[in-house]
Amino acid sequence: MKASRIPVLFHSFSLLCFLWLKPCFGLSLKEAFSEHFLVGTIWHGYSVDGEKNKFLAQEKALTATEFNVITPENCMKPSFTQPKEGIFTFAEGDDLVAFAQEHSIAVVGHTLVWKNDAPQWFFKDAAGGEVSREVLIERMKEHIRTVVGRYRGRIAYWDVVNEAIDTNWIQQEQRFDAFYKPCPWLDIIGPEYIEIAYRTAHEADPDAKLLYNDYNLDQPAKLDFALDMIAGLRKRGVPIHGLGYQGHFFLDEPTLPLIERVLENSRKAGVPLHITELDVSVLPNAWKHRGASVEDKFELAAEFNPYVEGAPEPVLLEQANRYEDLFNLFVQYADNMERVSFWGVWDGNSWRDYRPMLGRTDYPLLIGREFERKPAYHAVIKMAEAR
Repeated sequence: MKASRIPVLFHSFSLLCFLWLKPCFGLSLKEAFSEHFLVGTIWHGYSVDGEKNKFLAQEKALTATEFNVITPENCMKPSFTQPKEGIFTFAEGDDLVAFAQEHSIAVVGHTLVWKNDAPQWFFKDAAGGEVSREVLIERMKEHIRTVVGRYRGRIAYWDVVNEAIDTNWIQQEQRFDAFYKPCPWLDIIGPEYIEIAYRTAHEADPDAKLLYNDYNLDQPAKLDFALDMIAGLRKRGVPIHGLGYQGHFFLDEPTLPLIERVLENSRKAGVPLHITELDVSVLPNAWKHRGASVEDKFELAAEFNPYVEGAPEPVLLEQANRYEDLFNLFVQYADNMERVSFWGVWDGNSWRDYRPMLGRTDYPLLIGREFERKPAYHAVIKMAEAR
């Protein structure tokens, strides 16, 4: 975790300065966009990438100052909440919810059903074979009832199903094709697992708003598939209240017109939109290397990790312009946008350091590695104040 290079005491002092001087610098992020949408961040939690999170106290102080909605990065995923059948672990989730209530911060529960974070026991019978459809449905229902029911009335939104759609590039036709992503939920239950999950979550907390969350919605085929899926669910009376667009962006991709298509088509479809995981990487796009071996990752790090000692000012200014363009676009569609959430409190604990390539040093957020306000922070605040 790159943040460990900087002494904890220095971080604490920097954050105290940040909070003490904040009134001199005008509005917080949540104040700046209070007439448009909620502005959120994540609860990094007790550990980050397998290491103890030394900065949780500082992150909590910063969250209380800047944000009015929070999403757990990991602690409410199935592998954390029910690692073994019938064994639920709620200690960290309870701490998150208590912190949020203390500071009048809304909570987004993340996530209930996801192929990447479901313990294998869900899908296995006592003999180690594939579980039956009926048993898997009941296990999913029991998990949702227990987790959502525990926080009934205290969690405003739930990412019920996460990343259930995939795409393939069809070379001959020069377009993407979208379809339900292969996973045990789909293989054993069928696409009805999605409907069952939403109905069960609604029964467990009828007042919570239920979202579908996914990435790469700027691919037209994927967005169209998602909106058609939501329309079909609603037609059958399934409670689904919004679409989450994971905004893991780069300095120059996806293009603004493709991003705007997500905002515009969601509005046309009458589906409230949430920007759920916003960050803007300043590093070269390394996702094509995500399957590389450990040796390859190490060799690639030099090429894909150019700013180990700090991002140059021109790069930070380019990032600031990108964020300003994004928030200008978000405000234009604020009538259909409920929330913009960053996937990280500050650069020092961003997932971008270890995905898809371990050992990089990225600067994707508005608050830097020394808890300083970056040019991007000032750019979005200034833009909001000018509107």
